[in-house]
Amino acid sequence: MQDRAIAAIGEWQFEKKKDLEEVDLYVENMFPGKDWQILLLVFEISGTDYDLKCEYKGIDIENVRADDEGYRKYAYRKGSSRGGDITFTTKLGFPVDKKLNTIKATTFKRVLAIWNENSLERRYFELIKNSFIENEENIKYKLASLFKNFDKKQSVTTGLSFKININEKDYYLRDFQLIKSIIIDSGTEGNYIHAGTESKAKRKISSVSGVEKEDIFGFAAPFKYSSPDKPGFIAGFFNKKKNWRNYPISSDETLALELGRKFIQQHLTGYFYGHEYMMIPHPIIKTNKESLKTVITLLKTAFDEDKKAKKERKKIAEDRIQKLIAKEKNFFNLDIAFFKEDKKTGAITLELMLEEILPSRFRELFIDAPDKVNKNKLFKNAITIKKQQQDLTFNYGIIKEIFNNKFLDVVNKLFLGNKLSSDFVFESIMSLIRKKYNDKKTKDGFVEPIHWIVLKSIMLLDYLQILNIITYYKNYNYMEPENNEKQKTTFNLERFNEFVKENKSFLDSNLKIGIFAVGVLVRFLFDIQQANLSNTPFENKLRGYKLNPELLMNVYTEALDKIQKYQNFYTYQELRNIISNNFVMKSNELKKLSNNELSFYFVAGLELGKEFKREKAN
Repeated sequence: MQDRAIAAIGEWQFEKKKDLEEVDLYVENMFPGKDWQILLLVFEISGTDYDLKCEYKGIDIENVRADDEGYRKYAYRKGSSRGGDITFTTKLGFPVDKKLNTIKATTFKRVLAIWNENSLERRYFELIKNSFIENEENIKYKLASLFKNFDKKQSVTTGLSFKININEKDYYLRDFQLIKSIIIDSGTEGNYIHAGTESKAKRKISSVSGVEKEDIFGFAAPFKYSSPDKPGFIAGFFNKKKNWRNYPISSDETLALELGRKFIQQHLTGYFYGHEYMMIPHPIIKTNKESLKTVITLLKTAFDEDKKAKKERKKIAEDRIQKLIAKEKNFFNLDIAFFKEDKKTGAITLELMLEEILPSRFRELFIDAPDKVNKNKLFKNAITIKKQQQDLTFNYGIIKEIFNNKFLDVVNKLFLGNKLSSDFVFESIMSLIRKKYNDKKTKDGFVEPIHWIVLKSIMLLDYLQILNIITYYKNYNYMEPENNEKQKTTFNLERFNEFVKENKSFLDSNLKIGIFAVGVLVRFLFDIQQANLSNTPFENKLRGYKLNPELLMNVYTEALDKIQKYQNFYTYQELRNIISNNFVMKSNELKKLSNNELSFYFVAGLELGKEFKREKAN
């Protein structure tokens, strides 16, 4: 991830927000992305500077909107589990005793320790402390009463802070220089001190600007990719004092990085099929500020609309943002970081890092290739949901479903255009099919039909072939059997030949056509057994779809034998000819396919077999 791009976003924010102060970089939103409320302990200070009095007045409640930056006035900054939060502002939980005890024993001590005795602000907080202790039981009782009446949402989105009325004017914590100083010290100290160890250097090259800077910090990385105590994304943590060598950042660059980081976390972060990610844009011409402004505005609008839609529980496409990027010209590129965040430490574990991806690659992945896949009429009215036929359309949910915990590995290959192993692809497909098969046998309720999984798998193979991610055979010679007009059977030869012609990327060899046809034949046998026995005992021969060349050959010969016992020898003669020419005569080539690939083509024929069955004539 390029820190220079993060700093550029921060600098843009500085220019945009003229009223921004340094303290605002370190003040945090207590519940980012959510509407929340805060309970304010109100203290009234009156009198002259030499004769001040403080009186506790009660509790006010204020609401904070998710899209409002008014949270800054409460001056919240997360602290440690032992020492409490940095200022008096904290998250409220039940029972309330613990939070009040921390404020009394720790927070007041921290605030009153750093300013000299003559400070007027210090005197204010001394008076507030005395009033707080005097009214502690009353405060505790009132907070507990309020908390008990909160609904489930309010109980986890409520904060606690102070509001101070001085000579009939209301002030919040951010209005006090004393509080600002504490927050700034807390925010900047972490740039060069970690667990008591200081990492600083003089006149070294900064990793952000690439030029020599006077003061260099060792723990100022905008995103904490690792802990200096443990191995992580950055290597070499043997001497924490020398940590600046891993990540040298100058003191004057930390503000831009901090502001850039906050903007990215608030506005350029989302979820892609269950995986959290952030986007860091940078224009092709690094100094083009107008291009940077354009792309940031574009992305922020897209992410904000997504968050708003999710909040309103509207159904939106998971890859909507990617499709918006795909429509842009190549005047910028993107770093995309998929990550997991430790909510306690703020450290993030990078699951996948994609760098300098152009909009044209998004166009190939999310528009051009899916459009080609979706044109196949096999996917028209292919699935039925709530008794309504619907088209099956390609999306990355299919990739997620088939590859499961290897999803990001596959996403990486797709963005970079690297090859995938066919064995890996078919192993993933068959693992899902076998799981659905077992679920159908053992679980109650709805289980996604294997027929749908087969269609999605064909979609996936087509998508990967279009992108040249897997290899397939474009040239093979399938001889279409001639239609026997005298012998009309329930096998629809015309439709089968048409299907092969329309799906050359899927059925890309004669052997695969033959295996597919064996699956069709077994489907016909299932239909015969269902009609005569009301069940399909031949299904036991399929070993849960764990097939190999020898077993598949046995399945074919035994299926043929069963069919002939129910009907005459010439039943499905045209289908048998296809199998003979493309499967039996090429059986010596079966070992060229993996068992998973062989199993998939058989299951595909089994599931799509009804496509090639014509209604019986009277």
